[in-house]
Amino acid sequence: MLKSKILGLFKSKKLNMFLLFLILAFSILILTKLSKTYTATIAFKVHAKHVNDTHVIVNSNATNLNITLETFGFKWVKYAFKRPELDISLKNEISKQDSTIVWSASKDFSTINNQFDKDVKIISIQPETLVFKFDINAVKYVPIKLDANIQYAQGYNTLDEVKTNPDSIKLIGPSSVLNQIKHIQTQKISLESVKNNINQNLLLKLDSLNRTVKTDLDRVNLSIKVSKFSEDIVSLPIEIINIPNGKSINYFPKQVSLSYTTSLENYKNITNQDFKVVCNFEEAIDNSYLTPYIVKQPKDVKNARLLQQKIEFIITE
Repeated sequence: MLKSKILGLFKSKKLNMFLLFLILAFSILILTKLSKTYTATIAFKVHAKHVNDTHVIVNSNATNLNITLETFGFKWVKYAFKRPELDISLKNEISKQDSTIVWSASKDFSTINNQFDKDVKIISIQPETLVFKFDINAVKYVPIKLDANIQYAQGYNTLDEVKTNPDSIKLIGPSSVLNQIKHIQTQKISLESVKNNINQNLLLKLDSLNRTVKTDLDRVNLSIKVSKFSEDIVSLPIEIINIPNGKSINYFPKQVSLSYTTSLENYKNITNQDFKVVCNFEEAIDNSYLTPYIVKQPKDVKNARLLQQKIEFIITE
């Protein structure tokens, strides 16, 4: 019964007319309020413009101006939804000394006033002056550090030096900030069972850079030629160096086995003469054995290793 009465009220023409007049009255009240002139003070975030190319501002993030304005209520509405911002010009700074620039509101009043509509009146600007710290722009090249985990499929590898192109990045900013930057890292890349060539663009991790540091590079290329690889073992003679004058030695074995891998394209080009193995007599271990070292190998081989690590010897007069 009660539900029926309530529904009846909403269907009533009298109630509909009442709601319509209520909405109209409320709208007129709001329009009347917004059409009046109000005075208030708002904190504006400041962006410094027209900075000398050789300088960079290092404390602009903490700069605000408290500006007292007089204008209609309509104009005030937009400030309720978004923090207001202003540009100021450092062309007419009061002074420049000890790595600081002093800006004057009175000297730069026209720049500020031009950013408001004609029906907005600026009553006051506080503070009258702002002090900006600046540093001299410097240029620094730092290496790009590749963050990669690449696992090749069995029997596949690369002869390329795995690095990005370019492998360094140009940074421009305050020398005090650049001195702390040692490298820039790429986004992480993980690849498994790789059989085909790699050609990918990688974004650089620039989010951690100070806002005063600029660069025109945000990504690099990673290009790797992947080939089918083969393993081989060769037998190489040993050369003994630094034998003292007047002494001779006899050693065994006279040759060592060396294993290596290379691409199938280069396999036929590799010969024994491309390798050299020596033992340094001055580094003899307890005068009982020598340790062989690879001192020469072609650039187109990988994973070269000696299968014998000890060469026995005796000294003969």
